[in-house]
Amino acid sequence: MLVYRSTTKNNKLIKLAQVHYDAGRLKEALSLFRQVLDDEPKHLNALVSLTEMSLELGQVDGAASLILRALASEPFDKSCLLILDKIIDALEEKGTQAQLIFEYSQILKENGYWDEALYKHRQALRLDPALADTDNFDSISLLARGDIEKGWLAFEWRSTIGSLGKFTDKVWNGENLSGQTILVMGEQGVGDQIMFSTCLQDIIEIAKHVIIGVDDRLVTLFQRSFPKAVVEGVARYTADGKIFVQDFNWLQKHPQIDFFVLQGSLGRFFRPSVESFPSQSQRLLGAPERLKNWKQKLAQLGPGKKIGISWRSHLLERQSRCYPELSLWQPLFNIKSAHFICLQAGVTSEEVQIMKKSFGVDIFILNEIDLVEDLDELAALCGSLDCVVTTRVSLQWLAAAVGTPVWSIARGQYEDEWCMLGLEHYPWFPEMNVCLAKTDDLLRSSFHRVAREIALQAEEA
Repeated sequence: MLVYRSTTKNNKLIKLAQVHYDAGRLKEALSLFRQVLDDEPKHLNALVSLTEMSLELGQVDGAASLILRALASEPFDKSCLLILDKIIDALEEKGTQAQLIFEYSQILKENGYWDEALYKHRQALRLDPALADTDNFDSISLLARGDIEKGWLAFEWRSTIGSLGKFTDKVWNGENLSGQTILVMGEQGVGDQIMFSTCLQDIIEIAKHVIIGVDDRLVTLFQRSFPKAVVEGVARYTADGKIFVQDFNWLQKHPQIDFFVLQGSLGRFFRPSVESFPSQSQRLLGAPERLKNWKQKLAQLGPGKKIGISWRSHLLERQSRCYPELSLWQPLFNIKSAHFICLQAGVTSEEVQIMKKSFGVDIFILNEIDLVEDLDELAALCGSLDCVVTTRVSLQWLAAAVGTPVWSIARGQYEDEWCMLGLEHYPWFPEMNVCLAKTDDLLRSSFHRVAREIALQAEEA
């Protein structure tokens, strides 16, 4: 039965259309409803009436399109929501059900109802996880300009949200975790997992049991750093950038999971503002015996600063223009009595020769450590250095996380770096020195400044 709910100038046409509909004159009723919508495209009563007519006639796809138009005007109208549920039930395939719910979530988000939109978005994901890749909301721009609260909410639509899988119904949304077990799943690259690890202690303190799933290479380091949590290796980023994800059979040996959260979602709850970041970052703990070993080994090089350097990604096919060319690094190599330790995975003989011939520097290459695979050993090595100078790669996060002074120099501008959240430094690791510049001249000046700062520290030591 059609419902009258409008008192607009088209109300008479709506009533007349109702009379035609009740008498079975569908063509006349349809014509009048469309006449109303031609005059008022957002006329709620006409939209709802046409939706119900389409649904009764078995035109489910048409009804779905019309109800979305109605909800765009009144996102929480009770009659519209009841009809939406009827249409979802009438759709036979889960994929089409998911698409309709997803489109409603988009309407909610566009109208500023982000929490409600997120709930509906995840409801759609339960039916079709592939929808995780269809939302293009730009959380990055929000976070980059410092709109942190909205940025974190928008961040919940990132593509990796598809990895919720069977845990979609257990997603943590800030509920009380007293007496509860929560699985925190690492995501994206090693650098991201280290950056977001600065929030792990926050959730460990409020939950009874915390299980952390991370890249295999981070397990030992995280186990040492977070002894009150269980740490499992659940993913593997291979040398060519591919990822292998294990199954979750290992969960059987742990308490039943009450809640699930992706590591990147922790910022929404524990870092909702710049002020919520601690003044000193959460440290990762290198192995004490390996730290001692590396300090002894590096001491054999003689007096002077021991400076770790890395200038690009280890994946040659993934080189970015943000990495300053080696020729721009020359000011750094003018530091007197300094020893340069190669932390560049996959360093080439050509690069070694460039530094020797152009800068007169013999970099110290450590063949006994795999700089890609053995991250626990790399953490100990970084912890034994006086400082690290690198670019925008995961090494900057690892070195900063173990407490080593870091200078990160890259081509770019601060307002484009979302991890800075509108600042000119990384609040995750406020001690890290960051230099971003757009031109070669400015980058060269940055290297001069970094060289002076490191040399000054050497004089003061």
